[in-house]
Amino acid sequence: MKSNRSYALRAVLGSAVVLAVSAPAMAADIYDGGLKGGYEVAAPPSDRGFYVKGYIGQANPDSGNMWNEAYDSNSFTVHHNDIKSSPLYGIGVGWQARSWLRFDLTGEYRGDASYFGSDQYPGGVGFDAGTNEYTADIKSWLGLANAYIDMGHWCGFTPFIGAGIGFSTISVEGLKDVNVPNNGVAFGTDKTTSNFAWAIHAGVSYDVTPQTVIELAYRYVDLGEARSGDVTTYQGDLAYSGHYIKDITSNDLLLGVRYKLQPETQVYPIK
Repeated sequence: MKSNRSYALRAVLGSAVVLAVSAPAMAADIYDGGLKGGYEVAAPPSDRGFYVKGYIGQANPDSGNMWNEAYDSNSFTVHHNDIKSSPLYGIGVGWQARSWLRFDLTGEYRGDASYFGSDQYPGGVGFDAGTNEYTADIKSWLGLANAYIDMGHWCGFTPFIGAGIGFSTISVEGLKDVNVPNNGVAFGTDKTTSNFAWAIHAGVSYDVTPQTVIELAYRYVDLGEARSGDVTTYQGDLAYSGHYIKDITSNDLLLGVRYKLQPETQVYPIK
């Protein structure tokens, strides 16, 4: 009896070894040439591939400071320096390099935002104290090269983080400088400034289908600075060479859709 049990145990272990050795070869037969008997099955889907994206959102910009040449000749106190929120619209194309790593190029128009600034200065020899109230329209474009890390998948949801670098172009249009105490008005010519820009991202995506993904994201972006052209008084005299809006950043909220361009894998039943 003991001999029979020993024989059976050796037979089971031997069969397990044979199956373990032959399993990879059997799997290779399935995906390389089809199942024996002529039944075809699809290869496992790839994590890699191109995608296109589109998104909309809200830009919430902030300006760190403002300056013009008059600030060098007197002591100015800045009371207000603000760029209002505006809509933004963007498109992009990307590459899913791994299940956890992707890259894309995006370009966006950041809408028409209103700018408001105000300051005051004390009087001096030959001039009275006064204030300035600045208004203008701000329009900008932003182009970024981005990289993202997808941090796992849970029930279709994928949190991600990312970073990007690129450029911004910011236009200051229709600048008006009103000095109420001194009954003065000056107007700036339109000017567009290009800057280096960078951004960081955080968000979450959801797989609607194997090819369609929606995402909700937050982005902090540094856009650089903007300035108007020459500012002249209503009498035609040059007041200063330009009004600068410095250290422009933005906290953006984005809602987007990604569509994977690789075809969805077809699965054939095994009969």
